[in-house]
Amino acid sequence: MDQQNLYQGLTQDEALTQVRDEIDQIDQEIHALLNKRAECAQRVADIKHNFGANSPVFYRPEREAQVLRKAMQRNQGPLPDQEIARLFREVMSVCLAHEHRMNVGFVSTSELDTEQAALKQFGHSVEPIAFASASETLLSLAQGALHYAVLSVNRLPEVLSLLVTHQLNVVGELTLHGDEAFLVLGHQEVSASGDDKTALIVESAESVVTDSKRNITDGSLTYMELDGARSIEQLQSLLGPELNFHYLGLFPKAVF
Repeated sequence: MDQQNLYQGLTQDEALTQVRDEIDQIDQEIHALLNKRAECAQRVADIKHNFGANSPVFYRPEREAQVLRKAMQRNQGPLPDQEIARLFREVMSVCLAHEHRMNVGFVSTSELDTEQAALKQFGHSVEPIAFASASETLLSLAQGALHYAVLSVNRLPEVLSLLVTHQLNVVGELTLHGDEAFLVLGHQEVSASGDDKTALIVESAESVVTDSKRNITDGSLTYMELDGARSIEQLQSLLGPELNFHYLGLFPKAVF
């Protein structure tokens, strides 16, 4: 039925009232489902505690990436895919905070809006904490004062040695404004999500020829990213026995 026939015989106020009543009903259904999802998230947290996890991991980047990809794949409009993903990320952020409130460190600068990047990655239900430098941010993460940190890739040369020393992992990536790239750093090992990269730091003063998607060098340390979920054994085979490297884990590619 076309729109003209749908509202035939109604005044504008009557037609608007009809649609607004429908919106109110939809809002009630959304509200109920949001609370139901939060209850499920709490059950997930309870299961992790009940099955003996002393330090359960609540944030799973690979699981979140899978949920967001599915939401975008099944989207048929009229909302754009990226807006659907953003809405789902906020829902997951609220539900995760219901399980366990997290904080995220970032470097406060006038050149890059890293706080905006942190909120894009984690949603607005996290606690963003600003630091003056990349090294200060990573040290706070290494010491356990932060759950995660979001860092511009442009600042990686400042902290390559810290990543090696403190055995931190790359757990995610994102872009802002189309071309500003950021990494998400944490302690956990991330499982494969189905569309991933692998991060490592190679100890070599010479250039390393691989299929790396990103090479960032500081002195004898080079940060590299390879397509796909690669094991340590696969990296050893690729790089050869002469090169020392530090495995920074695998992580899901940016979804939106």
